[in-house]
Amino acid sequence: MKKKLLIFDLDGTIADTIWSIRDALNLALSLHGYDSRSYDEVRRAIGNGAYELVRKSLPDGAGEDRAEVLSVLADYDRLYGTTYSNVDGCYDGMMDTLISLKNKGYILAVLSNKQDAYVKKIVDLLFEDGFISYAQGQRDDLPKKPDPTAPRMIAELFAVDTDDCAFIGDSEVDVLTAKNADMTAIGCSWGYRPAESLTDADVIVNDPRELDEIFE
Repeated sequence: MKKKLLIFDLDGTIADTIWSIRDALNLALSLHGYDSRSYDEVRRAIGNGAYELVRKSLPDGAGEDRAEVLSVLADYDRLYGTTYSNVDGCYDGMMDTLISLKNKGYILAVLSNKQDAYVKKIVDLLFEDGFISYAQGQRDDLPKKPDPTAPRMIAELFAVDTDDCAFIGDSEVDVLTAKNADMTAIGCSWGYRPAESLTDADVIVNDPRELDEIFE
């Protein structure tokens, strides 16, 4: 497979960031008198932005109260600023794969439904300056994945046709994002969603190193 631009999801694709998310979420839930959530509960709740994470983590009733969700979300956003760096690095094999893809001439980008400021901070934490050519998270002025606006904007930024782009992620949201943006969908089975949720992907990979084999 020959492409020019590879756009990666962040959480569950490049790195396991759940502990950093769980730490901030549980602190926020505790402030509002709610029970903590486990790693697996947080894993199932992420993927559609921080609002949905908080909503799904609240008990029945509270999760349907928009004002309550926003109140907990405000604390989560604030507290995540103290926990976002609780990441142990990329998944095994991912860094070497990305270095190889970069050396082959691919443009590497990151697009996540995580808050934009923290996407940039985590990318800066994991990679040397300039290694990832563009990193973007959820912004008020752009719809979140699976809307195709943001990935198409990234392709346009680098003057690359969508046919020459692949979107790589671990969830059905990422696969749908790729399809909506007319990009090749690469599903990653090592992430936060079961492999059966990736069945609509053009290719499913089971190890980061397989990406280096797929892309010429």
